[in-house]
Amino acid sequence: KARENVRRKGALELSGLPGKLADCQIGKQEGTELFIVEGDSAGGSAKQGRNRSNQAVLPLRGKILNTYVEDISVKKNGNGNGSDKRTKALSKMISSNEIVTLINALGLDPKAQEIDLKDLRYGKIIIMTDADVDGSHIRTLLLTFFYRHMRELIEEGFIYIAQPPLFRVKKNKSELYLKDEKELNNYFTQEI
Repeated sequence: KARENVRRKGALELSGLPGKLADCQIGKQEGTELFIVEGDSAGGSAKQGRNRSNQAVLPLRGKILNTYVEDISVKKNGNGNGSDKRTKALSKMISSNEIVTLINALGLDPKAQEIDLKDLRYGKIIIMTDADVDGSHIRTLLLTFFYRHMRELIEEGFIYIAQPPLFRVKKNKSELYLKDEKELNNYFTQEI
């Protein structure tokens, strides 16, 4: 147990995350959740509403780097090789602070050909972005990153998407959250 706690803390200290990642108290993967949120203000709200024992919050600033690269196993016109493309893609990813922060928080090694899921620090990785166009774009960029570079996380069911409501309707003392404009229109047509 002490060795596991040292490994968890060691990954954080090396990456300089303590100011950004609000980690959970449980030191094992099982039963823990990492919420990846859009921006520091959402991070503050998520930190206030979380269960500290098993829920961690990682706020990311702005849109992350688009990490989509062509299939690295395919050679184009016989020039270059797949390992060169992989090396270039990895060096581009490592140049992005937000991606390095995310990788370090997860505790995984993106340079490895196959990811060892026992090194993953959380049982669930939940992408929680705003219900607007920018939030959708950030969610897509994160999913692209996971799909292209850590596909095992998706295939093994570690990645989740939280879908926040777009509208809050107050009437008298009651409050109702509505997912999208369609639900809002249905609400108003029922009220009339």
